[in-house]
Parts: sequence; structure tokens; C-alpha cells
Amino acid sequence: MPTPLYRRSTKPRGPAAFALVLLLLLCGQASAAEKLRLQLRWLHQFQFAGYYLALEKGYYRQAGLDVEILQGGPRVPRPIDSLLAGQADFAIANSGVVIARMQGKPVVALAAIMQTSPIVWIVRADSGIYSPHDLAGKRVMLMPPPESTELLITLAREGIDLNRLQIQQTSFNPQDLIDGKTDAYDGYSTNEPFWLKQQNVDYRLINPREYGVNYYNDVLTTREAVLQERPQEVEAFVQASLAGWQYALDHIEESVQLIHQRYAPNKSLEHLRFEAEELKKLIMPELVQLGHMNPGRWETIARNYVELGLAKGPVELDNFLYKRKANTDHSLLYQVLAGAFLTLLVVAGIALRFAHLTQRLRQEIERRRQAEQELRNSNHLLEELANTDRLTGQWTRRKFEEVAQQEINRAERYGLALSLIFFDIDHFKLINDQHGHEVGDQVLSGVAQRIKAQLRQSDSMCRWGGEEFIIFMPHTDLEHACAIAEKLRAMLAAEPLAGQLAVTASFGVAQWRQGQTLGELVDSADQMLYRAKHCGRNRVECLPVANG
Repeated sequence: MPTPLYRRSTKPRGPAAFALVLLLLLCGQASAAEKLRLQLRWLHQFQFAGYYLALEKGYYRQAGLDVEILQGGPRVPRPIDSLLAGQADFAIANSGVVIARMQGKPVVALAAIMQTSPIVWIVRADSGIYSPHDLAGKRVMLMPPPESTELLITLAREGIDLNRLQIQQTSFNPQDLIDGKTDAYDGYSTNEPFWLKQQNVDYRLINPREYGVNYYNDVLTTREAVLQERPQEVEAFVQASLAGWQYALDHIEESVQLIHQRYAPNKSLEHLRFEAEELKKLIMPELVQLGHMNPGRWETIARNYVELGLAKGPVELDNFLYKRKANTDHSLLYQVLAGAFLTLLVVAGIALRFAHLTQRLRQEIERRRQAEQELRNSNHLLEELANTDRLTGQWTRRKFEEVAQQEINRAERYGLALSLIFFDIDHFKLINDQHGHEVGDQVLSGVAQRIKAQLRQSDSMCRWGGEEFIIFMPHTDLEHACAIAEKLRAMLAAEPLAGQLAVTASFGVAQWRQGQTLGELVDSADQMLYRAKHCGRNRVECLPVANG
């Protein structure tokens, strides 16, 4: 069983004290308060600093609350399970708590502490793994969903089949990465990297955020019954916990020393300091209000879970998000009102005298604002016209060359794989001659739309000229690119275009080699395209990668 932690009374200072006095009035007498239990997700560490500080600094006590903090860990039931079983009144969960809600379980999200998740894959720097695509055929650790959802969504978005990975159950021991027992260890960017540095092991992070996957983490959660039966205590607990987090982030060194002394003596001060600084980057207190949750972002997260098959739609999140009460500091309000009144007395005469001038100035500012907006709109339109092919909606050659060169520079710097597919429509001149240019334009547009719909977000497509197109594919080796090209060829050949017009295309594929220029890569793919045409069209030809 988890062990309840020490409690120590220390008076809160400043505006926090005033706010908690208000909460005390809301909650009634503290002496009769029933114990509230908070279940953590993991072992004691800075990840839960705000709750420790709320306890140690007396914020809970001043709010009329008797709080017990329960440690988590690999042998402790999941926090959500403990919460639903009535073993805890509050729990720290990841964004998978929304799955429980869609399953009809009475959970309520109170506040999201981390605005983005710390979960990553950690690989050795000498592993040759730079992106999710490099995990194919490798031993990859994954926790059971929903703990691993960010990683699973990343694989899905990058078009990587789980069957291509050797999936291992996570061991919670990064030594396995050092010993070569796994190729990719699933861990936290706030934790294991410090340990690896201490072991003098160079590592690399594969972070879902870099692939557009950005979830909340460490979400403070309760049951609907607790909220309905004890709404004032829930509000007091949320406010006191956030006050504890604010104190912890404002006084990191003091918090580190306290956590090391009372909660996590087995974790070094240096490790706790590292964790604190990394967590602060994920909490982002300078940019986002502590605990903030966006309903639209939660809906996106819920839809991702549905896409993965971890939950069933539709996505209905009524009463899932807690509507926090405003915590108003009336003393500050009175100061502002008094200052505003005195300021009005001083400036009233000046304001009246210059009212006409102010009006003219506002009109001029608005005129300039409109002119600047029109200029921005015009520039944006011109940029789109310059970068987008009018007929097919794909990139022009100029825009393609700009982006492709950037990717080649990146691949050269980090040793990444990338490939290029060059294709054109078979017998296109005959289509124009027999059916007219209007039908020819429909074929070009239709082919471009069909192909584009099958590509990944990271892929780029451009109309090279006439009926020729290029697909640029970062993080993709020749084998994968050839498979995609064959899929695109078969898809085009399977369904008519522009009425009942059968359309096929020929494809040439080449993989970029170290030191090769963009022009040389295009020429290599073009040679393969010529070979496909010469060998009968409606086929894919791939340039073998030279050995050595």
C-alpha cells in the first residue's frame, strides 16, 4: 500500500494567503474536514512538486482541507482505477482520462499541469535512428495504451505499420538501452536523459511534438460524485494545488531541497534540479495560466484515441471539463479602482481638450491598419500564386526546389534517408488530341488530387512541368519509396478519370546519396522514369542504391 506523507504547516504569503482565506470562508470550519486522498501517477519526484508544496506550505490547511498524498509506482493500481474504486478522491492521470469519460465513467478533468507531454523515445546516439521511420525492424519499448498513445499516434501519422516493429513491454529500466536489450526506450524527457548523461551515454530523443502530436499530461482528476457532493472542497483543492505549483516553480531550489529531504531521498539533488527545469518547459507558466485546458484541444485528443481504436465515438465531452471559479483578489481590485479614480481626476481636463485630436488620430491609425492588412493579404496572395500551380494546386518548381534543398541539407547534416519519385501521365498528348485540352486539364487536376490524398504530411508534391510531377519524401529509404510508388500506380490504374477515361502513369524512384545535389537526384529519378516508359509504361522502376 502507498504510504501517506509528512505534513507540515507553514503560513502562505502574499496574494495566495488572501485567496485561501476566501476559500476557507467558502469551505466552512476546517476542524470537521474529511480527509481527501490524492493518488500520484508515479514515485515521488519533482513531477508532483506543486502538491507537496501545497501541503508543506499550509495551503491545503488554510483552505480547510486535510490532504493525504499517496505514492504511485509500477506495483500500484492505475490512478484512474483507484479514483473510480473510491480509494482516492483525486488522481493524477495522463490525457487518456478522456477515454474513461467516453466509456461512460464519471471522471472530471480539473486542471492540466503539463501543457505538453514529456513522453519520448530515447535511442543511443550511435544507433543510426533519427526518426520514427528508422524504427522499422527495431526493438521498440511501448507501455500499454493509453500511456503510450502519443507514440502510437506518431507512428500512425507517419504511416508506420506496428507490424514492422519488434514491440517490447517497457521495462522501466533505461539500463536496457545501454546493455543493447532494446533499440528505443520509451521514457520521459524530464527524467531518463539525466541518468544517461551521468552514465556518459550519448543519446537522441524522438519527440512526438516534432511530428505534430501534442497532448496534455499530468491532469488533476476527480469523480463526478466528489464534485457534486463536495463542490466547495473540490474548488478549494484545485486553487490550493495551483498555488502550490506556482510556489514550486517560483522557488525551484527550495522545492528541490524539500522534496529531496522529505519525499525522494534516493533521487539526487542534481537529478531533481534537472527534472524541475525540464518540467517548467512543459508547464510553460510564463505563457499559459497554470492548469489551463482548451476544450477544442481535448476534442482533438479524444478523436485521436477514437482513430487508434482505444475509444468509440462520437466524441461527447459534456461535463468532462471542470468549470473553475474565478479566484478574485479584491484587495488588488480596490487598489486598481482607487488608482483609476485618481487618474481620471488628473487627466479629465486634458482628455476633453484633446478629444478631437484623439479622434483624428484613431481614424488615421485605423486607416493605416487597414492599409497594412490589405498589403499583407496582397503579399500572401502573391506568394501563393508564385508557389502554387494554378491548375493542379501543387507546388511550383521554384517552391519545391527551395524546400527540397532544405531537406537535403538536413539529411546531409544528420545522415537521414530521403527519396524522390518522378512520374508522368502515360499517353497524355493522345488524351489532349482525342478529347481536347479541357479534358486534359481535368485529368491533370484529378491525378494530382488523387496522388496528394495518399501522401503523408511530411511528403511534398510539385508539378514539374506539363504532365510530369515530383514527390519528395524525407525520412524514406528506397524500399519504402518504391512500395509507395507502386501503391500510387495501382491506385491510378484502378479507377477511371474525367468520365470513363482510363489513365495510367509511369514512375521512376531514386534515393538520395551523400554528397548528391538536388539536380543529380532529380536526374537519377528521371532516368528511372525513362526506363519505365521504355519498358512499356504503367510501371515503377527504382534505381538500386550503390554499395559502399
